[in-house]
Amino acid sequence: MSEKTDVMNCSDYLVDFLIKHEVTDVFGYAGGYIVPFMDALCKRKNEISVHVCYNEQGCAFAANGYSRVSGKLGVYFTTSGPGAVNGLGGLADAWFDGIPIMGICGNVPNKELKGYSGIRQNGFQEMDIVSMTRGITKYSVTPNNGAEFPKIVSMAYNMAMLGRKGGVVIDFPFDIQEACINSR
Repeated sequence: MSEKTDVMNCSDYLVDFLIKHEVTDVFGYAGGYIVPFMDALCKRKNEISVHVCYNEQGCAFAANGYSRVSGKLGVYFTTSGPGAVNGLGGLADAWFDGIPIMGICGNVPNKELKGYSGIRQNGFQEMDIVSMTRGITKYSVTPNNGAEFPKIVSMAYNMAMLGRKGGVVIDFPFDIQEACINSR
């Protein structure tokens, strides 16, 4: 008999968190830097439905509509760079109308993020989506390690759902999507 383990990767943790918070549908557009999260969704396809949209802007607006109709957190996902930027219209709409949505934006691994180096980009299609969304979200963050990820997810959910509702963004670097954490 195998012993039950509480270790999972951050992508699996996020999907589990969404299901526990009664999110039944997510909207997304595939790309290379969001694949581990998409794999985690696929593993739980009997519990959460993934709706593929024609573009990332459509994903953000679909999550917005889902939230308006269901009263639940609307969730969309995109890949890095221009994919993440395409969700800005839906985030702005959520900000102005007080609609709780969560944008999960894939990104390059943390070691490839340019930081404050002064260069345009270091990783392929790297973009500082946190800075770009700060003025139209209640919370926008890039996790630096797996250990802080559960706290970030909880904070993002609470910020979106409590008080005057609105959008939040988790900039989800590829290495953090795959990082193993203790899920307790």
